[in-house]
Amino acid sequence: MRATRTTVCAGLAASSLVLAGIAAGPASAVNADHGDRIVSRTPAASTPHVMNGAVTGITQVGNTVVVVGTFTRVSPAATFANTGDDLVRNRVFAFDATTGVINPGFNPNLGGSANSVTTDGTSVWVGGAFTSVGGNTAIKRVVKLSASGAVVGAFRSVPNRPVNEVVYSNGRVYLGGSFTSVASGTTSARAALAAVDPTTGATLAGVNVPFAGVYDPANGGGGTTNITRFDVSPDGSRLAAIGNFATVGGLPRVQVALLDTSGPTATVASWATNRYDRAHNSCASVFDTFTRDVDFSPAGDYFVVSATGAFAGGAASGTMCDTVTRWDTASTGNDPVWSDYTGGDTTYGVAVTGSAVYVGGHMRWQNNPFQGDQAGPGAVPREGIAALDPVNGLPLSWNPGRARGVGAQALFATAQGLWVGSDTTRIGGVTRGRLAFMPLAGGTQVPAVAPATLPNDLFLAQRTSGAAADVLYRVDAAGPAVQAGDGGPDWTTADGFVSGGNVADWGATVPRDATVPAGTPADLFAAERWAEQDWSFPVPAGRHLVVRLYFANQYDGTAQPGQRVFDVLVDGVTRLDDFDIAAAVGHKVGTMRSLAVTSDADGLDIDLRAVVENPLVNAIEVLDADVPAGSGSAGALLRRGVDASATPTGVATTANTSLDWSTVRGAFWVNGTLFYGLPDGRLYRRTFNATTGATGAQQVVNLYDDPDTGERIPFAISNLTGMAYDPGTHRIYYTLFGDSRLHYRYFTPESSVVGAEDFIGDNGGVDLSRVAGMTLAGGRLLYGSSADGALRSAPFAGGRVTGAPVVTSNDGSWRHRAMFVAR
Repeated sequence: MRATRTTVCAGLAASSLVLAGIAAGPASAVNADHGDRIVSRTPAASTPHVMNGAVTGITQVGNTVVVVGTFTRVSPAATFANTGDDLVRNRVFAFDATTGVINPGFNPNLGGSANSVTTDGTSVWVGGAFTSVGGNTAIKRVVKLSASGAVVGAFRSVPNRPVNEVVYSNGRVYLGGSFTSVASGTTSARAALAAVDPTTGATLAGVNVPFAGVYDPANGGGGTTNITRFDVSPDGSRLAAIGNFATVGGLPRVQVALLDTSGPTATVASWATNRYDRAHNSCASVFDTFTRDVDFSPAGDYFVVSATGAFAGGAASGTMCDTVTRWDTASTGNDPVWSDYTGGDTTYGVAVTGSAVYVGGHMRWQNNPFQGDQAGPGAVPREGIAALDPVNGLPLSWNPGRARGVGAQALFATAQGLWVGSDTTRIGGVTRGRLAFMPLAGGTQVPAVAPATLPNDLFLAQRTSGAAADVLYRVDAAGPAVQAGDGGPDWTTADGFVSGGNVADWGATVPRDATVPAGTPADLFAAERWAEQDWSFPVPAGRHLVVRLYFANQYDGTAQPGQRVFDVLVDGVTRLDDFDIAAAVGHKVGTMRSLAVTSDADGLDIDLRAVVENPLVNAIEVLDADVPAGSGSAGALLRRGVDASATPTGVATTANTSLDWSTVRGAFWVNGTLFYGLPDGRLYRRTFNATTGATGAQQVVNLYDDPDTGERIPFAISNLTGMAYDPGTHRIYYTLFGDSRLHYRYFTPESSVVGAEDFIGDNGGVDLSRVAGMTLAGGRLLYGSSADGALRSAPFAGGRVTGAPVVTSNDGSWRHRAMFVAR
C-alpha cells in the first residue's frame, strides 16, 4: 500500500497534471478503480523531483499532492540538473497537482523519517520514526497537518516506537508499527496496532487486538514484533496487516492477518493461512519478516501481498519468498488464488486498480518460478515496475521500466492515473527524481473476452494418417506415450523393451539441432533413461533397418565435454564409440544419431555402456529401410454446427485448407486470434475469421525460453490433445495424450503471456486420456474421443467439471487434433 488513497475526480491531459476543479472528496483506504484501463507508459512532465533519500508515501487532498519519505531536498520539475534551486524539505512536501509547483508554505520539517501518509479529504496524518515536527519534540511518530501543512495542535497521539503505516477509514485513524503503547493524555497499551480519534488523537478502545511473537524466533531472537504495512477495505470492514508477528488476538497468524473492523470492536477474522510461517519458508535470515506491502482491491473482495526473502526454492518449494500473491477476503482456504514469482528479487509497493495489480520493487522478471537470480523458463522481463493481471498474476504488456534501486515503495492510484514513489530517478526512459505520475490519458484498454456460447460452430482440425509407413517402433525411453507429429505411429512407453536404467524427468524440453527430423515431438527430450541399459526389439533376422537414437544432456553435472562418455552397441557391435553428447552438440540440446544395421537371428539389441559417468537415451526409433516412408495427406479445418445441447445440426464442411491442420495440437480462439500448438513444442498464433475461415500469418508466441540454455517451460505442447481458454479464470485448460487429468496454466490474452507453471484441475472424475479435440462453450466442456469417435459434453463452471459427460454425437467422426469455437 505505502500510500493512502483519496477519491478525486476530473480529467488529466496526457502530458501534464491537469487536475483543475477537483474538490476534496471522501477518503478511501484503497486505490482508485480504473475499470478496464491501464495507465500510460510515459510519465507526465510536470512533476517535481525528490533529490535524495526515498519516497515512501503519497496522498492527495483536493488539488494538493502530499509526499513523504526519507528525503531532505526537492527540486522543480524543469530543473533536475540544476541543484541551485533545490528546496530543503525534510521528509514531507506538497505541490500543486495541476501545475506541479512546489507549495512554498507547506514545510512541517519532520525530525526523522516518515513512512506513511493518509487523508480524510481535508487533513492529512503522517506516521513514521520522526522525533519532532518543526522542532517541537512533543510531537513525534504521528502528526496531523492541515492541507496547507500547518500542525493541527488539537490532535496529540504519541506511540512509544515508530509508526510504519497510518490509514484513515470510517472515522478512525489506524496506526501500525513496532510500538507497545500510545499516549494521548493517558497511555494505553497497544501491541503494534491502534486506532485513534481523528480530531483529538485519543486512543480508541474499540481497536485493541494485540499482535505478538515473531516469524522466526530461532533467527537470533527473531527481531521485534511489528506491523510492516496494513490496508483497510473500502467499506472499512476489514483490515489486512503484514509484518513480523506470530499471533494476533491470541490466534496463530504468522506474518499476515485479517481483522474484522466492521463493528465497534475489532476482532480477528476467521481468514487464516500458514503459508507464511517458518515451516513453509526458508527465506534469507537477514529479514525478520519477508512481507513488504499489502493492498485491497477497489471492491475489497481480495488483497495482494508483496514479499522479499530470496529465491528459497521458488515454486518447487511452495515458498512465499519473493512473490506477489492474491488472497480472497472471504476465502476459507489456506492457499493464495495465485502466486507470481520474481526469481529471487524483492517486490515492495502494491496498488490494485481493478484492471491491474501494479507492483514496484527491484525485480527483474515476473513469471519466474524455477530459477533464482537469473531468468529461468517463462521469465518475462519487467525491470523495477510491472502491471499484473488481477485474475492470474501474469504480467500485462505495460512495461515502462524503472531504474531498480531498492524499489518503488509508494504506489498510489487516483482517478487520473498512478503515482510512483521510489529511490531512483529513471522511469519510462526519462528522468523523474524519485516521483513520477503515469496518467490514464494515453494509456490502453484491457480487452474483454466474452465466453463462448451455444449454439455455435465448432471448428475441427482434421486428423490424417498414412505417413511414416516405414516405422517399426517408436519408443519414448523414459517418459509417457507421445503422439506422433507426422501422422505416423505414436511413440509408446519403454515397457517391455528395456532392462536396466533409471528415469530422470526434467519436466521441460530443450532446443534441437538439425539432426532431429522435422515432426519429431519436442517432448521426447523432456525425460531421459540413464545408466547402463539393454534394449531388445523383436525383428526378423536379416531385415535392413535404420536405428535412430535421440539424446539430450540436461544434467548440469555433465554439461562439459568429457564429463559423460559412453558406448552404444547394436547386436554386440560398438556403433557409437566414446560418444560425448556435450562435446558433440553442447548442454541442453537435443540431437539424433542414425545407424544403418541388419538384424541378426535374435532380433535387434541395443546396449548402452558407461565409459565416464552414465550413458543416457531419450528415445529410440526403428525404421524398415526397405519400406517407403510415405507422406500422408494434409488435414483440413472443418466446420460443424451444434445446437444449445452441443448436438450436431448438420454435416461437417471445409472451412480452411491453407495449412496442414493435422499438425495442429490443440487450439483456442480469443478475440479474433487463434492460438495453437505444433509438434515442434512451440505455441503459435494467427488471426482467424470465423465467417470466412481465412487466417493471417503465423507468429510464434513467446514462451520466454531460458536465455542461457533455451530450456522451455514444462508445457507438453507436442502432446496436446485438446486446449481451451476460460475467460472467467484466465486459464488455458488442456489435455495430454494418454493422461486422464485436466491440466491448466494461466494465460493473459492482453499480453499473450503463458504461465510457467502447470497445474492440475478438477476433472470431476472424468477420464480425459483419449480426448481428440476439446473446447469450452455454453458452460460445457466439449470433447471428442480417439477411442470411439463420439462427441461428449460435460458441465463446467468455476474452473472445474461439475457433472458427468453425456454423448451428443456418436457418429464416430469426432477424432480431431483440435476443436475450437470462434465467437
